[in-house]
Amino acid sequence: MKIKKVAHHILTDYSRAALSDYAGDPYEMRAKNPEAFEKYAAFCCLLNHPDGGLYCGVTRFNSDVFHRFDVQNHQFESLGYPKASEFFECKIHRSLTLAAGGIIYGATAGLHLENRRLEAPGGAIFRYDPKTRQLTKLAIPVPHDYIQTISLDEERQLIYGQTYPVFKFFVYHIADGRVENFDFTGSISHISAIDDQGGYWSTWNGKNHWLYRYDPAQKKINWFHHSLPNAQADANIMYANAGPIDSMINGGDGWLYVGTCGGSLCRLHAESARVEYLGHPAATRRMPGLKKLRGDLLIGCCGDENGGCLFTYDKKAKHFDVLGPIVDSQTGLSLYRTHDLEIGSNGHVYVAETDVPGRSGYLWEIELG
Repeated sequence: MKIKKVAHHILTDYSRAALSDYAGDPYEMRAKNPEAFEKYAAFCCLLNHPDGGLYCGVTRFNSDVFHRFDVQNHQFESLGYPKASEFFECKIHRSLTLAAGGIIYGATAGLHLENRRLEAPGGAIFRYDPKTRQLTKLAIPVPHDYIQTISLDEERQLIYGQTYPVFKFFVYHIADGRVENFDFTGSISHISAIDDQGGYWSTWNGKNHWLYRYDPAQKKINWFHHSLPNAQADANIMYANAGPIDSMINGGDGWLYVGTCGGSLCRLHAESARVEYLGHPAATRRMPGLKKLRGDLLIGCCGDENGGCLFTYDKKAKHFDVLGPIVDSQTGLSLYRTHDLEIGSNGHVYVAETDVPGRSGYLWEIELG
């Protein structure tokens, strides 16, 4: 299997000077660079849906952060988040998840600076029904903090989340809207996973980035004192004090498979918390996207600063296969920084691109052959 064809799709383009003059704050952006405030976009998370669409969480300083991409006609459709938003909600980071009946749960993130912290109400969990096109805000789980990542436990009707800029862990109960706030953990995952017994895994402690597991039956956290290989070296790569977990999925074989910010693949045994290093498939950092492809085969993306590539990993054979770089087949443009990976209803692989100096990020479509 190799990469057969690559194309990029533009939601809205901004390609003038680099965005360093606003320091990530929408207030600064609106005042100093109104064109970028309206036009800049970066793709953060992707969700394949039974309706055949690819739902996209993006960074948009004007709060237009939720879109659907039609994989057949290559058209984007805004899902109207600005109608429900407040000013500080400027992205959906790693926070789209699919529930029964095609319902989508999501959560909003922010980028404002500390001087605006107490003005900002906090990131919201929302519910979207594609059939009725109804978007409903459900809760602000942690006042003043915005939500970087969520994971859905459909069986127990729980949504787990982690916040930024203060790294807090919370549990949201869908049935009654109750929130359990476990407060500051000192570390954060890019995205986490839930094991077969319902345990939620992430990292804690800003120096060591040790593992923890939340047990919903006991409603308590088991704080381990070990982590992934090279945890300290792989921390602080996403952003300041962030942990080493870049992606994590339940492999369905008793193991959680973890891509690190340093570009390595590891696995975590859910019952014993034992960690195994599996390898480093490409000469680049980051592994933010990881999915089951078929059988024992996983597919993932790596890439930081023009190093975007796809790889597969055979769990049974313990073998990596690098499929090739992510470079547009017609234009020669290279993907700059990978941020998520999804397999579309057409069988193509889609990769979210973000944090590109001097232009918007794009949605990348890869056909394998």
